[in-house]
Amino acid sequence: MEWIRINTNKLKIMLTAEDARHYALRFEKVDYADAITRRAFRSILTDIKKEAGFDATEDRVYIQLYPSREGGCELFITKTGLLPPDENEHIHKTPFGDVGEEPTAVMRRSAAFSFDAIDKMLAVCRRLSARHFAGESESWKDDEGRLWLFLTEEGDPQYLEEDYMFISEYGKIEHADAAALLLSEHGHIICTERAVETLGEL
Repeated sequence: MEWIRINTNKLKIMLTAEDARHYALRFEKVDYADAITRRAFRSILTDIKKEAGFDATEDRVYIQLYPSREGGCELFITKTGLLPPDENEHIHKTPFGDVGEEPTAVMRRSAAFSFDAIDKMLAVCRRLSARHFAGESESWKDDEGRLWLFLTEEGDPQYLEEDYMFISEYGKIEHADAAALLLSEHGHIICTERAVETLGEL
């Protein structure tokens, strides 16, 4: 397991296929309701606290997972705030819901878009900012020079395309999981968090 400290509240963890097997992290079953997934994330957070000094035991943690073709993965761990003192157990926020003994059924939707020019992605970020987009967002660039924007927020996935349809005027709607896999191998991150807000100001 290797790691890179992005900032005070965010850590990137690289797991090999052997690491994934060690933690019994099964990518086909990465689901907040799955006990094995919850246990794997808790074990990783415990070990990374010892190794990197990144203590998330008192925080809500947002976890983004991107599998690699070799069987490993990249994890982006973001501390999003202190847990309320009356919570019975540490609950770690992930794109799949709350990782805890009694997960809360939170509907989240994710979308990925590719652009052939930076000005098109910036225009989309400005429009999303004007609409007060409040979710998570990241921007990437792949080896061929395409720009990518990932959006994740709470909401009904049924209405995702309806809400984001205007983005097709600027770029292409992509399959989020396939895009994450591609970029984990052939991409470079531009903005790790709050990409919409950051790029929307340019």
